[in-house]
Amino acid sequence: MNAEKLAYFFEAGELLTVFAEWPQEVGLALCLDEAGTCEMLLHHVEEGRAVLRKVAALLDCETGEFAVVPPVEGYPTRRVLFSDEQKLLKLVAGEDDLAEMAEDYLINYRFEKERKSRPAPAPAPAPSVEAVAEKMSAALRAPEPFRWRPRLHLAELAPRPSLRRKPQNAGMPEGYVPAEVVSDSDCQFAMAEVSLGHRGVRVTLSPELVSIQTRAVTVEEVGFRDDFSRFVLPRKTVQGWAPGAPLVIDIPAERFPAGLRQRFAAAPRVAEVTVTDHGVFVAPGAVVQAVEPVLPEVQLVPERKERRRRFLTPVRVALAVLTGAGLMTGTMMRAVEMPALAPAAVLQMAYDEAAEAGR
Repeated sequence: MNAEKLAYFFEAGELLTVFAEWPQEVGLALCLDEAGTCEMLLHHVEEGRAVLRKVAALLDCETGEFAVVPPVEGYPTRRVLFSDEQKLLKLVAGEDDLAEMAEDYLINYRFEKERKSRPAPAPAPAPSVEAVAEKMSAALRAPEPFRWRPRLHLAELAPRPSLRRKPQNAGMPEGYVPAEVVSDSDCQFAMAEVSLGHRGVRVTLSPELVSIQTRAVTVEEVGFRDDFSRFVLPRKTVQGWAPGAPLVIDIPAERFPAGLRQRFAAAPRVAEVTVTDHGVFVAPGAVVQAVEPVLPEVQLVPERKERRRRFLTPVRVALAVLTGAGLMTGTMMRAVEMPALAPAAVLQMAYDEAAEAGR
């Protein structure tokens, strides 16, 4: 097998994300050779495996000597990076008239199918030399199948020897580009929360705004950085989303390595989300802190000390003085009055004695 020859098939559902009027019955195959040339082949879904023979003819090799993505039984396959898939899709999106060509192909396919289904006419006399010449001339004038030949190299193709050239942005670290290159690039940012639940790994944009009316999408395609510090989703995942609005994205858990699943299962993580033309980049960070209930502030009022009532108050002292004075005054008055009563007692005693004597 020539590892550098590849047939990459796009289904109609994938192409509908790029072209709104793409026919449901037409698929697209991109045929890449070892030189990086990419040829496009339109085909009908009813053609089945027959389209692989057309691919072999385009790539100038025998059936089975090229890789097929997605995998097809009986054919070799290979792993294609997510970034390469986006590169292919971006090249397809650059062909504005491709959807119109697909419509024309569908019309021609249906016409040819209907023609073959008609009953065979009665044998006709052998055509004349002029008729044969006219038929050959018409065949030569017929347009050849549409072929698209951009130059494209995938990241995982076998390394090819090349001359070392000084990069244009030699002063920039790897992964960085000058400001002039990205001045017109579209980028959006959002805060999110990454967690693991029964629906898989969930990325929730603006989690504080999520309600029962929040839109939820499920995506199968996910790519990871080599150190697993972040992952990327297709750009179409956030189609129709606006910055600041909530969105729920579910990814099957089996698409993530076991280590990441355990990390997200332990506790939800805060994540920074960057949306660019190349995809949706998610960078999980610290554990989401539980929100503590806000208690109302209590103002402490100083306790009022009770004044101890004194036993000897001025009023009580005054009453005691008056009482004492009254008692003393009464005693003195009684002492003064008692001598005046003595004569009466003497006279009484004298009277009693006289009475005894008279008897």
